[in-house]
Amino acid sequence: MCFVWPENIGYLLLLIPLAVLLNHGLVRFLHAREEVVSPLLASNMMPPVSFRLLVAKKIMLFSAIALALFAMTGPRLCNGGKPVLRKGVDIVFMLDVSRSMAARDVPPDRLGQAKEEIMQISRAVKGGRRALLLFAGEPFVQCPLTTDGDAFDALTGMASPDLIEDQGTDYRPALDLAGRILEPDSDRRFSTGTKGEKIIVLVSDGEDHPGDFKPSAVKLKKAGVHFFVIGVGMERPSVIPLGPEGTGIKRDAGGRVVTTSYRQETLRALTAETDGAYFRSTSDHSVHGEVSSAVNRIAATSRWVMQPSESMPLEHWFLAGAFALLFAETVICRGKAMKR
Repeated sequence: MCFVWPENIGYLLLLIPLAVLLNHGLVRFLHAREEVVSPLLASNMMPPVSFRLLVAKKIMLFSAIALALFAMTGPRLCNGGKPVLRKGVDIVFMLDVSRSMAARDVPPDRLGQAKEEIMQISRAVKGGRRALLLFAGEPFVQCPLTTDGDAFDALTGMASPDLIEDQGTDYRPALDLAGRILEPDSDRRFSTGTKGEKIIVLVSDGEDHPGDFKPSAVKLKKAGVHFFVIGVGMERPSVIPLGPEGTGIKRDAGGRVVTTSYRQETLRALTAETDGAYFRSTSDHSVHGEVSSAVNRIAATSRWVMQPSESMPLEHWFLAGAFALLFAETVICRGKAMKR
């Protein structure tokens, strides 16, 4: 089985809180019934209820929602593989949203300049899909791989340090997540040489607190991922604004002002580990033109991509099953007597 939209598989995690809510609702219903009247008089004073049918209705509702969510992944029955000529690239933009990116040593600030570079590159790249991954102490997928440029720009504009609670900067988990976006589990049965071009564009000020990104970077290099690293910020120390309007200043536990400075050695080390290209974005020199030109050169090269030779859509069967279960759950009676 393969999937048309493997990025939607994550929605299946919603089934966990759904199961908790359905169970909680069933327990509350039974407790409320007993609070109104004693169990001995319930059968005479209230409509009869079958405990088994109540549980069956909850299971049918849960199963219907599970089938609908699974249908969103575009399941298909795939057999064999055939070579198809493919153009374009998949790009994951990795945007550093740690607090240090709020420094105003470049206008309007490091994060603002980084977002502008990303949006300009996205608009200039011809075809393909792009995704946006935000990271600080932990990574977060702001936008999955998509061809919708307007939606990508809107989600990029919303990027903020407030979206990630765990601050600091850690490249390793972000690089690992970027690799999973570019190569989901459903694609790993094909060899690396038969897949389309994969690109990561990382934009950061170079701060990496753990500094243990080398294994992840080497893994992406072996997977054939092209790397473009863009640095933003200045070497001279700059304060880190805090608060809604940026009127405050970040201080340490001792009350001393915390400063940040651009660290090109980290970004150059990452570039060296991945055989990538390093660019420096400053207030008077934007690099989106250089990066987009390099990406377009990669995108212009056609490659043979393996696709299933036979593919049978299955989502309509899962949706039909979901609607059937919902219909059954709606019309089924609750029975004549509650059994425990």
